[in-house]
Amino acid sequence: MRSGRHGAARPPVGVLIQQDRVDFALFALIFVVAVASMVFTGPGSVVFWLALLPMIATVVLAVRRIEHLSRLELRDSEFM
Repeated sequence: MRSGRHGAARPPVGVLIQQDRVDFALFALIFVVAVASMVFTGPGSVVFWLALLPMIATVVLAVRRIEHLSRLELRDSEFM
């Protein structure tokens, strides 16, 4: 039989976010500033469309950070 962590359960996302609160607070701040600039400028402005870039980047970085933290958590649980 093979050894390894095939099928190992990942920790809940809330637990991972609590581990790295500062990073996720900064992600939320970037997202809120981008949304606010979109609301105040309107779709006719270049700022509106440029604000989409940090929003997309924030979502991508948050997902990658959660995946990284879950891999670290799984790796740490193997040593126990």
